Amino acid sequence: MVEGSVNHGERPRVASQADPFRLIRMGIWLYLFLWLIEGGLRRWFLPGLATPLLVVRDPVALAIYWLALKQGVWPRNILVTAMLFLAPLSWMLATTVGHGNLVIATYGVRCDFLHVPLIFIIARVMRRKDLDGLCKVALWISIPYTLLLILQFYSPQSAWVNRGLGGSTGGAGFSGALGKFRPPGTFSFITGPAQLYPMFCAAWFYLLCRRKLSFALMGLAGGAILLAIPFSISRSLLFGELLVASAGCAALVAGGSLTPQLLGRAAIGGVIALAIVVLTPGTSEAFAAFGVRWKSATTQHGGMEHAILGRVLGGIIEPFSTVGTIGSGTGISTQAGQKLLTGERGFGESEGEWGRILAEGGVLLGFPILGFRMLLLAFICWRTCRAMLRAQFEALPMLVPAAQFLLLGQWGQTTSLGSSIIACGICLASTKNIRQSINPVCMPKSRHRRTLVFPVDHASELISRQVNGLVKPTEGR
Repeated sequence: MVEGSVNHGERPRVASQADPFRLIRMGIWLYLFLWLIEGGLRRWFLPGLATPLLVVRDPVALAIYWLALKQGVWPRNILVTAMLFLAPLSWMLATTVGHGNLVIATYGVRCDFLHVPLIFIIARVMRRKDLDGLCKVALWISIPYTLLLILQFYSPQSAWVNRGLGGSTGGAGFSGALGKFRPPGTFSFITGPAQLYPMFCAAWFYLLCRRKLSFALMGLAGGAILLAIPFSISRSLLFGELLVASAGCAALVAGGSLTPQLLGRAAIGGVIALAIVVLTPGTSEAFAAFGVRWKSATTQHGGMEHAILGRVLGGIIEPFSTVGTIGSGTGISTQAGQKLLTGERGFGESEGEWGRILAEGGVLLGFPILGFRMLLLAFICWRTCRAMLRAQFEALPMLVPAAQFLLLGQWGQTTSLGSSIIACGICLASTKNIRQSINPVCMPKSRHRRTLVFPVDHASELISRQVNGLVKPTEGR
């Protein structure tokens, strides 16, 4: 709340004030941009700095934290408190009874905890118009991004667009099918596009639920999102988009947004999207490669139930059978940790996220860290449910990638860590009550002076406190 004074008898004037969160929002946009191009910097433009660029977003996150503390929007809740307890404990155990390497322990703490507060800061300072603008920018980006995937699909691994980390001419693409490789886009590996496109899809449904998706963007971005499926040769990308699309359709139905007008717009947009898919040269070859990849990686390995569900559930359940009391220490099963320890890239004791956490932390620390992640997921789900009770169903498609990355995302890999933080932050920001408002009031302070109360700042503070569960949604109304 900001107060300003005017003399009695004068016409009240509303004092102007600069947006206090402007620099924080600029930092968030920079964080998003660096996440998107980080792999490209390491592969194309600054290959000699491939290793230091792993942490290129860390200074931005720290600057955002400093600004958040300065502006009074640092999150204070049980999750951040638990993080501030688990982080030093994790580092101490790794350096004393674990692997004993200070650098690896610090990097492990960075992966598990450093970026978590950013989730809540994104939720507190991003306004509805910021989310709308972000989703529109994301969908416009999806169009040239898909063209990049197509170019990488048809280019040899030695081509500049397919350069590997450090400028390696061996290529960054993972093996796909029919002599084609899974393209990495602007990331280091196919993991990036496989997590980026479900977020594109969530942005598409978010704007559709908000009725802010134009014909042009609906068709062009929709076609680009569909085209990415065959040209990526990625099953993870396909399932991610399917899950988001299912949640998006459910949000449209539950929210009563499927009006005849919207259905007509969607039909026109769908025709444009399908036309893009059908008329794009080489689409049949991409679908053929995807089909062969599906058959070799799914059908010939016990079918979908075993190759997909078995792999996911196995990655969650199996690590519990081999977990010890005290783990090997945080950071040792990350690729950076293995590179520092052995001189070779690898995943150490486990490639899966649950296996990594339990192998590094054991029962003593692994269980609390997994509980911390599940509590964070439960908090986001609870906020999404509350938003849907207020008929804000656009939060539902945003929940899907956030939940997927929290459950299965490899936080030891810098791209997956970034996508998890971004998806969770945007999902929480989309759950804020957009109907809450407070009428401006002029409260007499004395006979000769009166105080102007600026409602926007008060409403922003209430919403910010609600994100952290500090007040009930009816307080201050």
